[in-house]
Amino acid sequence: MHPTAPEPLPLPSVQATPGEISLPRNAWYSPRSFEVASRLIQYLPRRWTRALAAAVGDLSYRLCTTRREALLGNLGAFRDQERSDLCRACFQNFLMMLHDFCDAAEGGIPRINELIVDRSGFEFLDQGKRRGQGTLLITGHLGAWELGGMLLAAEGFQVNVVTMEEPTPELDAWRRQYRARFGIKTITVGTDKFAFVELIHALRRNELVAMLVDRPYLNSGVDVRFFGRETLFSAAAARIWQHTGATIIPAFVLQLQAGRYGCYAYPPIEMEPNATPLANTQRIAAVFEAIIREFPDQWFNFVPIWPPFSS
Repeated sequence: MHPTAPEPLPLPSVQATPGEISLPRNAWYSPRSFEVASRLIQYLPRRWTRALAAAVGDLSYRLCTTRREALLGNLGAFRDQERSDLCRACFQNFLMMLHDFCDAAEGGIPRINELIVDRSGFEFLDQGKRRGQGTLLITGHLGAWELGGMLLAAEGFQVNVVTMEEPTPELDAWRRQYRARFGIKTITVGTDKFAFVELIHALRRNELVAMLVDRPYLNSGVDVRFFGRETLFSAAAARIWQHTGATIIPAFVLQLQAGRYGCYAYPPIEMEPNATPLANTQRIAAVFEAIIREFPDQWFNFVPIWPPFSS
């Protein structure tokens, strides 16, 4: 436990909750789809396969009406015409991000180094490692978060990725296996009651734990002010800090130009020892909002985040 933190709340349950922000997965979201995409990327020119990914993204924008309306609602802080353009761009960029993820997964470290052309803030990760209390790398549904884990593992960090259960065991197994190829360990929350304990132990071994915190899970949703409105954000990072004193670092992998990315770790977010998890989570939400405003066409949040969480 952080020496100055108040007595922490009991370890949160890792059961999924009825109030989580979610929509059913699309039928195409399966190991078979990723395998087919990987084969195409292997044998066809990259400019063709990326153009195909963009076209599929545009088709998804037209056909996936529930997710389109959810994203349009999430982008409500932007002007109407700009919002429509951003929404279409998000669908296209999301499919191209998945394309580049499959490309990197097949091409390994050399391909990752070709895709990620800019890096900064790694000194913050080194500082966290020297502190010796583990590093909690927090990110959101912005940019190419999976590429970041691959890169950090290649740089010698012991990476653990916290993730929700997928709709099928087959997809869970596929995801775990591809990450393992890069030395990344997956901590799956959902039905496993010991996942949170596993996460704590990884931090106490001074490893890096990466998690998405812009949607609530681990029964940790709290209301924060985000883009001028109240929404649920995960307080898991603030509560984990109370138990471990881990360094909390926001990090994102963002597309800078077509098929080329920057990997950025930002200065650690200082948790206030006497503040509530809600207050500390609000600090995190403020940082996320500022970064999303810079890259709104890469905010892949296709589920509604404003109450009543329906489209």
